[in-house]
Amino acid sequence: MNRRQFTKYALLAGGFLPFINTAKALENLEQRKIQAKAASTKAHHDFMEAKDIKMMGDEKIAMLLYPGFYAPDLINPQFIFSSLMGSKIFLVSPTDDLKPVNASGVFITPTHTQSECPDDLDILFIPGGAAGTLKAMQDEKFINFIKSKAAKAKFITSVCTGSLLLGKAGLLKGKKATSHWSTMEILPKFGATPVKKRVVWDGNIVTGGGVTAGLDFGLEIVAALRGNQYAQAIQLQMEYDPAPPFDSGSPDKASPFVKETVKGMFAPLILDMEVESEVS
Repeated sequence: MNRRQFTKYALLAGGFLPFINTAKALENLEQRKIQAKAASTKAHHDFMEAKDIKMMGDEKIAMLLYPGFYAPDLINPQFIFSSLMGSKIFLVSPTDDLKPVNASGVFITPTHTQSECPDDLDILFIPGGAAGTLKAMQDEKFINFIKSKAAKAKFITSVCTGSLLLGKAGLLKGKKATSHWSTMEILPKFGATPVKKRVVWDGNIVTGGGVTAGLDFGLEIVAALRGNQYAQAIQLQMEYDPAPPFDSGSPDKASPFVKETVKGMFAPLILDMEVESEVS
């Protein structure tokens, strides 16, 4: 073979090299896909067979919407509840239609009207808010709806000022409960004992503190329904490992200036809520 022929064959071989590499890469990828699927199947099997874990369920969860509620109060626990395999979440409209509800600037679309909400609920959930919650407290029809669904619910629950709506419905008498820190002093007006905790259980009444406590609240509910390890898996999935940039997340930790100015901003609303709590 002379030099010219050698160069020709070498160039041809070089031209085929990318195709050979691509074929090997595809073969490699297929093997990795098979291995990944096998790992996933094994993980699901191991999780389902683990002690004290209830993988599947059929819980019915009603989360009541009303104009002006805080979107995170609903979305935080809703994300966690949606991880309950086999459960069904009802985002219940405050009206007879499924028009989006203004949740303080975020519009949430209901999935069911009030007439479509089941009676045999595993979880009845009420989010909180500010002016929207005050208006909801004044809405006799909405309060009566809460009463009717609470009658047969396994767990009656709320986050943030949603507990004021439970109180207005007469569901907190003789119960320990929590709320947003700014409204804790209103709870006794409903016959409740206020407790400064992120999540408070008293029988089948479960209340969460302000906004972010909805994550803790949701995880505790899941643990009660499906087991601690199920809840821990959800916590890891959403990487809930809080490390806030400031240590001012409660009135006990915030600086006097921050505490007093924020409290002052809430003053008119809190007064109106106090007055409403005294209205029979």
